[in-house]
Amino acid sequence: MRVNILLSALLPLVCWGLVREGQGGETPSLASPLVVVPAAKEVRLYGTIYPSRFNAARGEEARYHLLVWRGGTSPHALIETPADDLAFHDALVTLGGTPGENMTMAAWQQRHEQASPASRAKVTGSPLEIWIAWAGNATGIPIARAFRSAVTPVESPHGLFAWRFGGNRARWFNRLPFASRPGCLVCLYSCPSGKVSNAALSIHDYVTLPGRFSANEEELPPDGTPVIVVVRLLA
Repeated sequence: MRVNILLSALLPLVCWGLVREGQGGETPSLASPLVVVPAAKEVRLYGTIYPSRFNAARGEEARYHLLVWRGGTSPHALIETPADDLAFHDALVTLGGTPGENMTMAAWQQRHEQASPASRAKVTGSPLEIWIAWAGNATGIPIARAFRSAVTPVESPHGLFAWRFGGNRARWFNRLPFASRPGCLVCLYSCPSGKVSNAALSIHDYVTLPGRFSANEEELPPDGTPVIVVVRLLA
């Protein structure tokens, strides 16, 4: 516990290169886990990473979530953050992001129906890029380097990752006071709940090969390490 507290204090200093000194220098922390930097068109989030836990997960939603709000119900994510997923959505809107709003809940509900067009839908919305950094890796890495894939990246012209601002804020569980909700900030597949998700892959792709992604434990720090996630609006 004392080690994690120390890392939390040091992380803003060692990640200076990633968050672009000279473009605001704003860095998230445990106390203020979400920072918007308009000059860089970035949302920066404080979180904790769990590569080994991600790889060991089994069952529904295993190896599906990249980044979740720790107050939500979504399990097994690679990274958890105290930043609220709805606040994350609103931060992207303030930067000029346009949510695609094309995914329906049928994409998840009909995921085991082979003929379902909903489960094959792919998210639309403003394009984004995602980086992570941690103590000892001040420059950070693009999120693609955080994973190994069980397949060659030929499933999409974008490779295996094409991040889009999907939106999904208007779901009933986001509007009902005190209702439990998934809390998905970023999902590895096109998702009807994730505020950001991956246009390269559909939920049908997930059901077909749920173990497609594994966390790159040779590249990433161990479970429980504080990280900074940078989500950058590209257009």
